[in-house]
Amino acid sequence: MRKIVCIGDSLTEAAELDRNDTWPILLEKALNLKIINKGIGGDTSSGLLGRFYPDVVPHEPDIVIILCGTNDLWWDLDVNLIQANIFAMACQAQFHNISPIVGLPLPLLMGNIRSQEMMPPVAGWEKCVNQLAALVKALASSAHQSDIASLDFHHLFLDGNGTALGEYYLEDGLHPNNRGHRLMAEATAKLLHDRFHFQYK
Repeated sequence: MRKIVCIGDSLTEAAELDRNDTWPILLEKALNLKIINKGIGGDTSSGLLGRFYPDVVPHEPDIVIILCGTNDLWWDLDVNLIQANIFAMACQAQFHNISPIVGLPLPLLMGNIRSQEMMPPVAGWEKCVNQLAALVKALASSAHQSDIASLDFHHLFLDGNGTALGEYYLEDGLHPNNRGHRLMAEATAKLLHDRFHFQYK
């Protein structure tokens, strides 16, 4: 049976949902494969890089899906640093004969977020939103230039006017709800089928 490790932050861990409703498990069921979820809420790209070897390599997966970056931007870390960390993980994966997929993080649903009592990004909301768009563009470009697969969750959650689709989010405006996770699972299954020849169950 083919195996995938999903390493990331809360968008992968999805602790706020029932495990069976999360995109990694929905993907596991759709493609009849083994998914290992190594998402940790609040983690950054540096955290992922630091735990990449023990969390991914010993499992000997066929593929690793790397999804992070939003928490880095919360702390006003530079886009180039985030990009370097993510592609360092992609290079480690390839060294160990694991195919990497770089996930592009979700947009923020600002209308919901502003109504929540949470710590704002250290450099403010406007910069965080702008840097998120820059990160997505940089990751997509670097993945294309490096012939590494990218998984565009970002634009999946935007309408034709570039506005985040509220029906796919929890009330916090940060995390996808059940419908959002189904959307993520479907997009991932399609990429795995089209590029890596995974077959639907």
